Amino acid sequence: MKWTSDRAAVKLWLRPVGAAPLPLTLIPWSSMALLLVLWLLFPQSLTRLMYLPLLVSTVLLGIPHGALDHLVPTRIGWRWGQRLGVVVVYIAVYALLAALALGLWWLLPCAAFWGFVLLSCLHWGHGDLHYLETVQGRRRWLGRWSAAVTLLARGSLPILVPLLAFPEWFGRLASGVGQAFGQGEIIKTASGPLLSAPVFNALAVVVGVILLGYVADTLRSSRVLLTELAETALLLLTFLLVPAPLSIGIYFTLWHAWRHLGRLLKLQPVAARPVLRLSRDLLPISLIALALLGGLYLWAAPQVHNLETFAALYLALIAALTLPHALLVAVMDLKPGSA
Repeated sequence: MKWTSDRAAVKLWLRPVGAAPLPLTLIPWSSMALLLVLWLLFPQSLTRLMYLPLLVSTVLLGIPHGALDHLVPTRIGWRWGQRLGVVVVYIAVYALLAALALGLWWLLPCAAFWGFVLLSCLHWGHGDLHYLETVQGRRRWLGRWSAAVTLLARGSLPILVPLLAFPEWFGRLASGVGQAFGQGEIIKTASGPLLSAPVFNALAVVVGVILLGYVADTLRSSRVLLTELAETALLLLTFLLVPAPLSIGIYFTLWHAWRHLGRLLKLQPVAARPVLRLSRDLLPISLIALALLGGLYLWAAPQVHNLETFAALYLALIAALTLPHALLVAVMDLKPGSA
């Protein structure tokens, strides 16, 4: 069966602005630009709301953007997605991967932390690569090298750039997860920085080279050069200047998750109100994920002493759910014609 969305709703959602859809461009751009301006004007006021975007993402776009994964194989049209037994096995494997990733925070917390950083970099970069190629018509001037440098650059902006700009926050995050799981400080930030000076300098050079390579490739690969360069500059400035909890929280909710939901909308079956149908489809798994967060909090409650530690615990759950979700999205793009 071929799944399509209602023409009127898709036309509204994908109304063109130059080469890009209006909502898929306007919401991410305006949210990051507004955050940057507000931080420059009212830094003290926004400091009080440091973890608000991350907490809001529990119910708004963040957790829900992966809550259709159990239906994706069927709606993409994969043959095995039509077989109930195979789908049950797929869901079980998905849940097992998430459980193993969550358990890793307890068994090998340091490896889990750096694994989450790397996985987020690759997954978010992959999301932007897909958007740039399918929506903005980005080409691959250097073939696979163009795709690779774009993925690494766009993933580095929301992950490695804030890691370099605000390493102390990443250190507190690692310590917060360790405390929540009863492991103490999994990365010793009290006696020194999260990254030693040689590692910090090496990482800064690597990120700089990746970004320069991306810009050079963009000059030849992009079909909307000024748009893509402006978008990149906006992200770079925001992640350099705005503290990581705020910038990453807004990016996760109103950039990455928003664009992925736009992708899911095109997989919706014919319905009078496809956006409402999508919301209903996302609800069950979103509620299960929230229940998991509640259960995780009750288990870790004696070690969760403040909002920062709770945010770290929530990010551990996000990390666990990201592993199977990222693998699924990567496999989706191996099939020609996937949304």
